[in-house]
Amino acid sequence: MTLERERFERLLALFGPDRDRSGERYEAIRRALVKFFECKGGRFPEEMADETLDRVARRLAEGETVRAADPAAYVHGVARNVLRGDWTQRQRATARASAAPAEPPRDEDAASLAERRLACLDRCLAALPPETRQLVLRYYLDERRAKIDGRRVLAESLGIGQNALRIRMHRIRARLESCVRACLGGETEGETGHSGTGDQE
Repeated sequence: MTLERERFERLLALFGPDRDRSGERYEAIRRALVKFFECKGGRFPEEMADETLDRVARRLAEGETVRAADPAAYVHGVARNVLRGDWTQRQRATARASAAPAEPPRDEDAASLAERRLACLDRCLAALPPETRQLVLRYYLDERRAKIDGRRVLAESLGIGQNALRIRMHRIRARLESCVRACLGGETEGETGHSGTGDQE
């Protein structure tokens, strides 16, 4: 079992012993997190909800014990920390922009970093098994309503529910993120290259 999958399984176990019901609870909590960040003015509600759940999963993997009677309350506490971090980043960015001397932005640096990230993502995608790579590309193919419909059709073609598809994609995305971070850090081999078909149910 890969590190990301083990973390995710621990996260599901937090929401109950029955895997199907805990998966449904995971989905419900994620939707609530997205609404929370939207209402609080978070810049990227979907990404912030995923970051919250990732942080919880990492803490569980590191041995932290959740003592709250309702795990959702614990998750919400982590979400507040994520939101505070987002606010702090924006305040610092505003302060830097106000204090910085007037000079042309170094667009080439941002462009270079974006190019490196894309190159690393391409490399990490190429390291996935072909069927997993096609799954990722199909999952993120469309936008808005077409994306919703496309994911429903994709789940049906795989013979699984949309909840199971989202859980599978969460695991794959975690592997890709780890691989991209390793690539940007200059390591020669990302985690994705070691996991084989570890995303399979």
